[in-house]
Amino acid sequence: MSLTHRPLAPAPPKPPPAQLPRVTFFDLPAELRIEVYKLALEGVVIHILPTSKAEDAQRCIPHALTRTSRQVRNEVLPMIHSMCPIRCSITDFNFDGLLLWVARIPPDQESKLCKNENLRIQFATSGQQPPRSLDSLRKWLHMRADKHRPQPKWQYCGPQPHSKICADLRRRAKRMTESGKQEEMLKILKALNIDEVRGRGP
Repeated sequence: MSLTHRPLAPAPPKPPPAQLPRVTFFDLPAELRIEVYKLALEGVVIHILPTSKAEDAQRCIPHALTRTSRQVRNEVLPMIHSMCPIRCSITDFNFDGLLLWVARIPPDQESKLCKNENLRIQFATSGQQPPRSLDSLRKWLHMRADKHRPQPKWQYCGPQPHSKICADLRRRAKRMTESGKQEEMLKILKALNIDEVRGRGP
């Protein structure tokens, strides 16, 4: 019986593995992404520190989520502004750091701060004499008196300053002619346990 020899041939190539569809974080439903953001932001407190120079504020590192991608930033910033406790330290009534921080908030996001019930401004003074310049305080009062922009519920707190500083602040509050600015100034004085100013005058 004769044997038939088949010509040698390479084995047929294996079929390529099935390609699974690539799923990214953004393929998740928006509701699930929000839950992930909430978990990531749990326990996060935003601190706004005093600054006397704009370049100092530039060094402040934002939350890591906001640096992941533009889409994540757009989705998570409203949650940060509306949910996370925000603490601002004000030394010698210098509001430059806070004003710069607010200026960086996109106009369409500023209203998110109004949903936040945990906004606090902590005052501190470094001496016994009134500050030489209160320009940033005036800018803050002007912004707070603006009825055409959202007004978040900032809460003031801090120890009572030296008597000379208290007297200077009372005098400034009494001389204010715009009711909106004076009203906000009186909130600050009350939070610092400075005697109430009665009436207005030149």
